[in-house]
Order: sequence, then structure tokens, then C-alpha cells
Amino acid sequence: MWSNIYGHKKVIETLKKIYQSKKIANAYIFFGPDGVGKDAVAIEFAKLINCDNVNDSFDACDICTSCKQTKLLYSSIFKFITALPAGSSNYKKEIDPISNLNKSDYEIYLNELEEKRKNPYYRINIPNANFIRIDSIRQLKNDIYRKGIKNKKKIFLISRADMMNTESYNSLLKILEEPPGDSLLILTTSRINSLPATIIGRCQKIKFNLLPVSEIENYLKKIKEDFSEEQIKFYSRLAEGSIAKLLNLFDTNYIELRDKIIDILRNIITSSYVSLSNEIKKITENKEREKIKYILEIMQLWFRDILYVSNKKNECIINYDRIDVLEKFSKNIKSNSYKIINILEDSIRDIEININPELALNKLFLSLKGELERVKN
Repeated sequence: MWSNIYGHKKVIETLKKIYQSKKIANAYIFFGPDGVGKDAVAIEFAKLINCDNVNDSFDACDICTSCKQTKLLYSSIFKFITALPAGSSNYKKEIDPISNLNKSDYEIYLNELEEKRKNPYYRINIPNANFIRIDSIRQLKNDIYRKGIKNKKKIFLISRADMMNTESYNSLLKILEEPPGDSLLILTTSRINSLPATIIGRCQKIKFNLLPVSEIENYLKKIKEDFSEEQIKFYSRLAEGSIAKLLNLFDTNYIELRDKIIDILRNIITSSYVSLSNEIKKITENKEREKIKYILEIMQLWFRDILYVSNKKNECIINYDRIDVLEKFSKNIKSNSYKIINILEDSIRDIEININPELALNKLFLSLKGELERVKN
């Protein structure tokens, strides 16, 4: 039901009108900032399209067989496609790529899918799942051209579609060129410019925006009933309009990690290369790419707050509980925060495209050391 969605009222109205008009395209791209609920809206739209008991407000019932099958995320009328690790050494091309996963990865996939079923805002995270593999798109191709259920659409949600490689894109393009009438493809992405123009041109585009703080607060009040108003305010601002980012804050100890990062920045300014190498080894010892990315995102947030302090826009600061440290940093450290934020963004992308994390951080820390300088009194 649309009541499961936070914000995006304009998007929801657009999708209702599309459903009402009975002019549903064969493919859509839901694009916009990361973690704002593109997958969640896509799942609700899929439920609406195949629901047996749509009400006068164009809302799915959530209780019919079709709605229940859609909520499974893997059924005859709805399939959720995401990045997967490589298959087992006994790989069999004719078998569903999920079944080809080794036992450990398969169990992780099932657990992650269950989390997504319980919370459509949950971001699936499977170790070494760096790409949406060609085998997943081939399986989609097999499924999409099979005979479906009468009066039902076969709907495929490709989550974070920008994670496809060239081979996957080319295979998907062939499907988009001749899609069967009883099918619907929904691609979600926070990086639409990473998709080939040939893919974008064959899809209808639906744009998503960051969620307002009030919607994040509403969501937070629902999942954290024991939170004080001050905690709700702090974490809602910290989420920066993204529910996925909010949830990630609770999976990691943000406060502790942020304070560690402040120490690292101090060390970058004052320490030798040997000390920085030790810091890098600590960060990369478990090869957790998502955690490393998260550390770099916290750094970006810190330098953005430095910009707000420098421009006397304290009302925009996220880390307002450390305003004293931010002010000292701004006063005593000479830096080009705009350039540093861009350097950090490049490093995040290096981590995403599978560059060795230790090499990426070595390059980053050396770049930051050149950009940060103590102000001489």
C-alpha cells in the first residue's frame, strides 16, 4: 500500500495516473539520490499493477495472492534482480544464477532477500557482489519470454542497475528492443548517467528527490520509539534525506567512527607516512568495501560542514554536536574543502569499481596530506 512509502507524493500521483490510464510502458528508470526509496516505490507499483482488489484511491490491497507473490520478491509475477558474487566452481550455465552460488553466498543471499522483504528500504549487501551479472540478465530473458499468467504482468525490478557490466547492458538492450506486451522492467539507479544512452532512451524516466527531514523523522519515530526528540533531530539531519543512510547509521557506530576519522585527519596533517600506512592497514584489514566507502562518506560530510562553518551557515551543519571541533578545524587548518570533497568522491568510486582498497587509500591520504596545512600563527 502507498502508506508504506515515506514522501514522494508527486511520484506516487504520477504512477497512479499511469495505472489509471492503462498506458503502462514496458520499461521505466526510477532515478535519484541513493537510499530514498526507489526500490520501495517500485515494489508498491508492481503490487498495484497486478493487485486483484485495487481500491478507488488506486492502492494495492496488500492481502490478495498477487500482492503476496510480489512481496516475496521472487515469484512467477515479480522478480528482484541484484548484484551477485561469482558462481561456484561447478558452475552450470543453464541453471538460475542464484542456484549457482556457493553455499555460503547462497545463504547470505537468502538472508539479505528476507531483510528486503521485511523492509523494502533495506539495501542488500552481499560480499564480492560487484556486478549484476550477465547470467542474471540471461535468466531474465528466459523468464520474460515465457507464457505468463492471464491478466497479469511479469515484472522485473533491476535494483542499482548501474552495477551492470557492458555484457549485461548489451543483453538487456536486446530485451528492451522487443519486450513482450505482458512484461514490465523497472530499473532503479542513483547514477543514471552511468547507464548507456541506448538503455535510457528505451525507458520512461521517473525522478526521485531527497526526502524532507520531516519524512525521515516520521520514519525514525516508527522504528525507534525509545528515541528522544534530540536523538530524532540529530539522526534525521544526519540521514541527509536518505532512509538507507539512516539505517546504515544504526548498523555502524557513527559517533565512534566519526571521532576516529577526526583523529585520522589530525594524523594526516601531523604524522609521517609510516603512521598513515598503519592507519590504512587498520581500515582495510577486513576488506569490507562498504565500510571503507562509509568512512569516506563521513569524511565528505565533515568537510562539507567545514564549508558551512567557513560561510557562517551553522544552521546547515550536520555534525552540530561537534561544532567546537569544526570551528577549531576551520580556523587552524588551511584547506580547499570543495577540492577535498571531490577527491573523496573519486576515491569512493575507486573502491566501487574494485580497485585495491589499500592502494586507493594510500593515494587518498597522500592527496589529503597535500591539501591540509596548519595555519601559522
